[in-house]
Order: sequence, then structure tokens, then C-alpha cells
Amino acid sequence: MKRSLFIAFIFFLCVCSHTSRAQSRSELEEQAYAALNDKDFANAYTLFDKLNAKYPKEFDYKFKLGIACLYYPDKKARAIEIFNDIKKESKGPEVDYYLGKAYHVNYKFDDAIPLLEAFVAARKNSKNKEEKEMVEDADRVLNNCSNGKQLVDNKIIADIKNIGGPINTEEDEYVPAITTDESIMIFTYRGKKSMGGKLNTDLQPDNVDGEYHEDVYISRKKADSTWSEPQSLVNLNTKGNDAAIALSPDGQMLFIFLSTDKNEGDILVSKLTGNEFSKPEPLNKNINTDSWEGSCSISGDGHFLYFASERPGGLGGRDIYISEQVNGDWGPAKNMGPTINTALDDDAPFIHPDGITLFYSSKGHQSIGGYDIMFSVKKDNEWLPPKSMGLPLNTTEDDRYYVINSRGDKGYFSSDRAGSGGKGKQDIYMVTPGILGEKPVIALLKGIVYGDEKPIEAKIEVIKITQKENIGPFYTNKTTGKYLMALSPGFVYRIKVIAEGYDPIEEDLDIESLNKYMETNKDFYLYSAGKSPTTSVVTETPAPTNTNVAEVSPCSGQTLPDFTPLKGKSLNDIQYYRQLLATAGNYCAEGLIFKVQIAAYRKPQNYKYDHLLQYGKPEVNDYPDGITRFTQLEFKTIKEAEVQRQKAIAKGQKDAWIVAFIKGKRYTLEELIMLDFLGKSIN
Repeated sequence: MKRSLFIAFIFFLCVCSHTSRAQSRSELEEQAYAALNDKDFANAYTLFDKLNAKYPKEFDYKFKLGIACLYYPDKKARAIEIFNDIKKESKGPEVDYYLGKAYHVNYKFDDAIPLLEAFVAARKNSKNKEEKEMVEDADRVLNNCSNGKQLVDNKIIADIKNIGGPINTEEDEYVPAITTDESIMIFTYRGKKSMGGKLNTDLQPDNVDGEYHEDVYISRKKADSTWSEPQSLVNLNTKGNDAAIALSPDGQMLFIFLSTDKNEGDILVSKLTGNEFSKPEPLNKNINTDSWEGSCSISGDGHFLYFASERPGGLGGRDIYISEQVNGDWGPAKNMGPTINTALDDDAPFIHPDGITLFYSSKGHQSIGGYDIMFSVKKDNEWLPPKSMGLPLNTTEDDRYYVINSRGDKGYFSSDRAGSGGKGKQDIYMVTPGILGEKPVIALLKGIVYGDEKPIEAKIEVIKITQKENIGPFYTNKTTGKYLMALSPGFVYRIKVIAEGYDPIEEDLDIESLNKYMETNKDFYLYSAGKSPTTSVVTETPAPTNTNVAEVSPCSGQTLPDFTPLKGKSLNDIQYYRQLLATAGNYCAEGLIFKVQIAAYRKPQNYKYDHLLQYGKPEVNDYPDGITRFTQLEFKTIKEAEVQRQKAIAKGQKDAWIVAFIKGKRYTLEELIMLDFLGKSIN
């Protein structure tokens, strides 16, 4: 009995061993062909490499290994070796086609051209569908080679770096979306951390045949210019594919791509409320159709949406369209025409906040292979012919999803290129400079809106004064009060800050003659209706005296701030002025008052102050240095005076500033800082 069982066991092992050996090649082959069909070229390369090593006489294994190398950037150099070997065994024109493509992806354009031309000549009259498609592809690659030769001769000097960890991992990270000041990056991730792990088509766990789905992640720029550990936007992510495709310049709107088994792809928008993005809502039917729509970018003023679509009626493949906002929603989409679009795919638009510089990826124009990054500039309301961003930014692989910061000195994009420090299948890269030629000219304003000294949600209306054209509106973050907006030069803007329950304030910004990038940190201070600092009008007097001061809260129990970091610093530097407001904006002391100085003239008759009379008649004082100074109103704290200063600026008095008086003696704020306000004796 025992002997019979032992013999049966040995027989079982033999059968299993034989079956295992028989299945080993079969299973490996099945997995290899499946990977190639799924365009998982990295895995296909590994599997066919094993098969080719074990069965070197099997021609198809070597051929499929060459195909995998051709489309796997890390191994594309080996494609030349493999197809050269195949050419020794097979003399058909199809070998010329694949060897030509291998030379092309390795930038050996002069070697690729005669092989591809020979293939086209041999098969141009073929009626076979597959061969006709190969001829069309060969013609495209020949065009890519011609473009490549020109770009090699005019190679661009650019520094391209993989941004590394913690954003890039061994998994996929792609489609970077940034706020225009680079403070936030949102991107698409797919890998081990994907929600639900590996899932099948029914979104059920399946570690064998399942795959990871896309999730949306966010990272923030730290003080040392490195990126924080990315966090999943869990309220946006599901077990399905959730992909971020664009972020508004101020970071308040996130655009999402969604496709289902019933929908080829739509664009949705999610709005930032406090610290969380809302549930994405689809854009209207002017944007989303029954066809694929899957990439977009919104202009800095919020009035225009640029997006890619495969809808009928285009120039071919994917085209880029533009829609203007009408009555708070997106109007009919307009194809951007043959200057921008080609008969091939044009995708991934990004409009710079300057409103006149458009980046996108195209398989046409001067592409050297696959999608290449192009840019066009609008001049006299017309888009100029696009230019390639050139080598080394563009490669013979796909280069897409290009975005740049407001300064134009840094660009970000995603690629699966070989080298350049790649960490995974798709990584995010940074390039400097971000744009060729002249840098964009815009004014970037950012800061915080305060209501009764606390950050609040507010609306910022912006108007081009002469043109009477509305820009925006812009909104602050509900929790932080932060705002960010980019304004184009050539205009005088009126900025009005509005919040429910608070007195609005206005300010004019003149950037009509701005000719270089400007970035300004500016906070706005609103006060509840009836709670604004009470003021009294001061009449003209022959000399500075301590006249009646407005009624304010009495000063008591305050600790003298530490002014050491501000001593010797110019308050014309906005960072030091903001630091003073934060350090001593609410500090007050007996005998200390602040006034808003609106003008200083040696010939006071030249100054007219009618535009400020609504705040009371200014105090006019002649000083021993021969200068007549005009001040308006009195306050107990700098922040109270700052509110009035902003009102004067809004009325066109752009050089209004704050001065202090102690027992009738005038001090600049810099002088007062050196004296520690009332902390030291004042002579």
C-alpha cells in the first residue's frame, strides 16, 4: 500500500514536472504577446528577451524583441543591433522599415532616411491595408528625420532635470499642473499607492490580471524650494481612473479628466473651498461632446478655455479649440485653425498667464517624432506660426503636458525618456529656461485679504479703467484668505476688494508701461461696516502739533515688539514692510500717532488734492528743510493708518506713505524702528 502510494506520488511529480516545463514556454509566450498588445513595452522586452535567449532560432521572438526595444526608451539603442541582425537573415523591405525607425529613434537621421525611402519606394503602390499604413508612417518618420536634422544643427542650450523624489518614484507620475507662482503642484499618479490596488475591469481586487488606476496627488513647494511629500486628494480619487489635467493660475480650480465605458472622455472642474476640492462637475456641452475631450488650460483672467478634442470637423486627429466665457459659462468652441492645428494630433494646450503665449504638444509642425512641445505667440490678435522648443527638450518619444511659471524661467513636463535621471515609466521633469527668446511680461499680485485682522473669503474685481473691461473676478481662499492673480501690461487697472459684511476698498494699479516681469506681495485690509478706524479731520496749522487724535481703543498691557530684524532695512522693500505690519501693526503707545502723508513739495502750490477731499481737508505744514508736507488724518496704529493709505492710493495718490509723530515731532517709520518706538528716550 505504501509502495503503491509512493509510486503514484513519483508519477504525479513527473507529470507535474513535464506539464510545468511544457507550460513554461507557453505561459511565457502568452505573457509576452499580451504585454506587447497592451503596449507594456518594458515588460514585453523582459519576456521576449528571455524567450529569445532560450530559443534563438525562433525568428518571431527576435523580431518582437526588436519591436519592444523600438518603443522602450531605455532599450531603444538595442533595436538597431537586433534589426541589423535580422537584415542579415531577411532581405525584405519591411526590415528596412523597422531598421529605419530604429535609427530614427536613436537620432541617426542620416542612416534612417535611405532605408525608409527604400521601403516607401518598394511598397507605395501596395493595396494591402497594413502595408499602406506602414508607408504612411514611414512618410511621417521621414518628415520627422528632416525636422530632426534641422534641430540638431540648432540645438538649444537648456538644462533638463528629473525633479526626483519625493514626487517621482519607480511608478508613473505625469501631467504636472502648477500654480503660476510654483507654490503648488498637482499631478497624476499610477502605482502601488493607487486607491484599491490592482483592480480588474469591474474595479474588483485582482493581483494577477488587474492593473493600477490613476489618482490625483498634490505637493507644495517648501521654503527651501524642495517639494513636500505628495498627498492623495482623497475626496477626488476613486477606484476608477482619476486624472488631473490642469490647474488655474491661482490654484482655485482643478480640471479633471474622466472616461467611462460609455464616454470616451470629458473635462470636469473642481473648485477649492478652504483646504478641500469640491466634487468635480462636468463642463457644459460646448466643451464636452460624445467625442474625446481630455486636456485643457484656462487663461489667467479666467475668460478663455483652451482644450483638445477629437470632435468631427477638425483638421485631423486631435485639435485645439478655444471657448470664451459668456454670462458665467463657456460659450461655443472655436477651432484654432491651421496655424495651430495640423492634420495630425495636437494636444495638451497651456496658455501662459500673459494671455499671449501658448504651449502645446503636436505630432505635426516641426516634430522629430511623436508629440513634441511647440509654442506660439499672439501678435496683433493673431497667432504666429508655432516654433519647436527644440532639442534636447523634445525627443523622438512623446513629450507632453508642458507648463511654465509666471516668470518664464522654469518649465515642467512629463516624459518616459531614457536618461535624464528617469526613475519610473513616466516621470516629471524641469527645464530651464522655460521659454525661448523673450520672457513673458506680466504683473503677478499675491497676498492675503484680511477682514478685521483675520483672513477672509473675498471677491476681487479688476477693471481696465480706460477700456472699461472686466478681468476675473478673482476669489481668495476661504480658509487662508490668500489670492493670486496675473495681469497683462499696457493698462491701468482698478482693483476692488469686496467681502460680505465689510466695507469694500479700491486701489488703482498702473502697469501701462511695464516692460519686465513684476511680482508684488500685497495684503488688503477690510473692516466690518461701522468698525473701520474712526478718524477726525485735521485743519491746516503753521507747524506740526499734537492736535486732537481720533477715538481709538486705549493702549494697555502691550509688550514692545522686537525690531532687531528690521533695523537698517528699507521699508520700500515689500517683505520688510509686511514684516513691520505683522510685528507692530497693532502696537500703540501714549503720545504716539500715525498720519498718512500724501505729498511733499518745495513748491506746494503745484500740488492739488481735490481727489482726496472726501477724506477731509489735508494738514499742510512747512518744515525747516524747505519742504511743505501734506498729511491726512491721525491714527493710533500703523495698520489703521495703512487702511487709509490704501484708500489714498486707490484714488491715484500712489506715493502715499505713513509717518509718525511723537509729541509733535515727525519721524519716518525707519527712524522710529531705530528708536524701538517708545522703548528708548526720544530727543
